[in-house]
This record gives sequence, structure tokens and C-alpha cells, in this order.
Amino acid sequence: MIEFQKPPEEKYLEDMTRQELLAYLAELEAQLQELDAREPKRMGSEAYEQWADEHEELEDAMDEVREFLDEAED
Repeated sequence: MIEFQKPPEEKYLEDMTRQELLAYLAELEAQLQELDAREPKRMGSEAYEQWADEHEELEDAMDEVREFLDEAED
């Protein structure tokens, strides 16, 4: 299984500039695409469950970054 970069603490996101947030979001999107390409075939397998957990974690991290970007625009 691929080891993906874990999302930083929220406090760390608060310290990032808009450009850094956009770069981090792009990195997360690339990781998600790579993960999608390695989706296990058997949905009920342990490998699929692990994949799904990692997928959800990346999506959550992306949502968090988008929230900070939205707040920065206000």
C-alpha cells in the first residue's frame, strides 16, 4: 500500500499562505488520483477497507484545506 502524507494539524494550516494552501491541495489531489488508480478489485476485502479509509482521509484533508481557502477569501 502507498504511504501518503498525513494532513498537517489545523493550526499548521492556519499558518500557511494562500499559495502554500493551493500547493498542498494540489499535492493532496495528486495523491488521491494515485490512490484511485490502485483501488482494490474486491470491495469486501481488508485491502479495500484500508484503501477506503485512506481515500476518506485524503478527501477530508482536501475539504479542510478548501475551508481555509474559502475563509481566506472572506
